Formats: sequence, structure tokens, C-alpha cells
Amino acid sequence: MSLLRRRLLTAILLVAGYCGYIAACTHEDELLTSQGPNIERGDEKVSLESTNTSFDKAHSNVQWASAYLGATSLLTGRFDNFGFDTFNFDESNAAGISFSAWVWLNSVNTSEPGRDDGCLLQTFGTSGNLTTEDENLAIITSKKVELSTTDKGYNVTADLTFHGVTKEVTCKMNYDGKTASGGNDVYGFSLQFQFLAKTDFLIESSNVGDNADVKCNAVFRVAN
Repeated sequence: MSLLRRRLLTAILLVAGYCGYIAACTHEDELLTSQGPNIERGDEKVSLESTNTSFDKAHSNVQWASAYLGATSLLTGRFDNFGFDTFNFDESNAAGISFSAWVWLNSVNTSEPGRDDGCLLQTFGTSGNLTTEDENLAIITSKKVELSTTDKGYNVTADLTFHGVTKEVTCKMNYDGKTASGGNDVYGFSLQFQFLAKTDFLIESSNVGDNADVKCNAVFRVAN
């Protein structure tokens, strides 16, 4: 092949490659879209301030779990006495969501009487004859609520008062749905959080681990 023909062929290949690059790499007419979740929220509202709204305690619960002796399988239980002082929910408006709820610590129930009436009451720093005294109450009160950007839930910052100490905890709240029953609209909610019983709340018992998990489910009825 002559020198002239080789130079001509090289020039043609260079031009073809450059044009291919331009065709492949320019996206002036494309609209780039986000691949994140498509989160759609409704307009449901629930408030205990309304006279036609009630807390359905019989179908709600407060559960807890902690490693027995801090290093073995989970010790689990619930509280029998609990309730709300305030509850407000506005599905699409984080500023309209707030709550304050409580449990009686001496109402602990693990279905093992010897444990519930003995070491756990000592662990919780309470006794069997108390009701609304400060030492028998654990109280959680929301401080800030944000709409989650990854799912339909809500990220909640709250104050937890327990064992005479108040600390900030981070919670995940979910609106679990709505149905109709007995002339009422029935709404379900759940809340989960963790706290450090020994590090933050000064629990001295060796029966439980430092990390405690709490799961709450709450049902409200709105009369039609």
C-alpha cells in the first residue's frame, strides 16, 4: 500500500471514530430521571383532641426485648398498662404529627410470675404498689418528625424519660393502614426504637443487656 493511501485510510478511520463518539456521548435531548422510590402519601388525619376519636388499648401493645445477662438469648416481654396523653397524625404533613405516651413499669409481663414480680421490678427501679408516681412511669414524647425519603414512614426524634433520666432517642414510625369496623374508622400505627439501658439510663442490673429494643403498636378508632 502506498504512503498516500495509508494516510487517507487513517484519516477516514479517525473521522469515523470521532463522529461515533459524538453520536454516542451527546444527550442534549434526553431528560434524566431519578431512580429513587416513588413515595405517595394520602391525606388521613387522626387526633385524640377530637371527641369522636379513642385509643383502642385492647388491640395495641408495647413490647420490649433485651439479651438475658447481656450475652445470651433475648429476654422479652410487654407492659399491661400504657396509654397516650396526646396523639396527632397528619399523613402528608410532618409538622402535624406529634405524640406523648407512657407505660407503668410495674405492669411488666413476661408470662413468668416469678420473674415479673421480682428481679424485673428491681431492674426497673419500681415496686408493685405504684401507679402514676415518677419512678413508675416511662414516658416518650416526640420532639421532631420528618418524612422519610426512602419509604412511607416517618423519622422521629423523641425524649425518653425512664428510671429518672431523660435522653433523646431516634424512632421509626409507620402508618400501618385504615379499615372500617363497627361503625368506626380504625387506624393502625407502629413505632420502633432502641435505647442503652445501662449507659444512658443507669440501669445496674446484670439480668439485662445494655441495648433494649422497644416495639409499639397503637390502634385508634374514629366514630363515623
